[in-house]
Amino acid sequence: MPNHIFDFIRSSWKQLLIICLIAAITSTVVAFILPPQYKATTILFSSQDNNISKSLLNDEPYSKDYLAFGEEKNSEQMLQILKSDEVMQAINKKYNLIDLYGLSKRPDKYAVLKDYYSNNFNSEITEYQSIKVQVYDHNPDRAALMANSMVSAADSLFRAIVHQRTEAAYRIVKQQYDSMLQVENSLEDSMNYFRKAGILNFDLQVREYTRGYSEAEVKGSPASIEALESKLKPFEQYGKQYFIIENNLIDAYKWMQQLKVNYLQAKANAEKYIPPFFVAEKAVPPDKRTYPIRWLIVAGSTMAAFFFGLAALLFINKITPPR
Repeated sequence: MPNHIFDFIRSSWKQLLIICLIAAITSTVVAFILPPQYKATTILFSSQDNNISKSLLNDEPYSKDYLAFGEEKNSEQMLQILKSDEVMQAINKKYNLIDLYGLSKRPDKYAVLKDYYSNNFNSEITEYQSIKVQVYDHNPDRAALMANSMVSAADSLFRAIVHQRTEAAYRIVKQQYDSMLQVENSLEDSMNYFRKAGILNFDLQVREYTRGYSEAEVKGSPASIEALESKLKPFEQYGKQYFIIENNLIDAYKWMQQLKVNYLQAKANAEKYIPPFFVAEKAVPPDKRTYPIRWLIVAGSTMAAFFFGLAALLFINKITPPR
């Protein structure tokens, strides 16, 4: 059987040569007609922690380092943002992809745009847990701009998501902090009233005044006794209220200490922002086109034409009766 095929190829070499030449010429023309596609690439590493207060203001020994690269889940979260419709719409708005791809007159232009976008804008996690963003376009400069814009759009979307949550958290903590601050100030005012009445340190003063009163009685000094009775009178009058205010103020100090930490953390999160990724390689205009690979198109088409022509000639030779 193989010898028969080789004999048939030798006998039909002219027809096969013509078929291959036609295929080669046609594929060459097509290869030069096809618009070139350029690929721009940018490489990102997700960050480990985007909570700035947790990273910078937390004194816990095992708090995450905001300079460290992220884990797999961080990369997956960032990948979801890069592939989101919001990022696609941001790129469409900036570069008018609808007109660029000639979809403006189609009734289903937005559905078709998603197909074009998924083919020309690719994001994937590499084996090193980095995120590779690749953009294909007919213009090399625009391909690089789109790749970098895609990263910027993802950053803006992440910033908006984080800001929405941190702003709400900050308002809640600030309201608690301001309310507790008013309570603390009110308690401080009450303590100032007692201080003006001469109560500075209740236990120490009562102990000293009582000791002095006892010594005055032993010595029989009516003037000293009267003076000490005058000093002890505010302690008898305000003792109960003083201890209530003092205990409440101690509790308020404890609450304020924790609330102040929470307030500063929430304020830092609402006002400051750490990007969710590190740009390891920024996209630049590519020097060489990615598609089409002309020699591959010509070679593949010519080989396909050869085998198709051979099969067709074998079929014709088989059904044609011998003369």
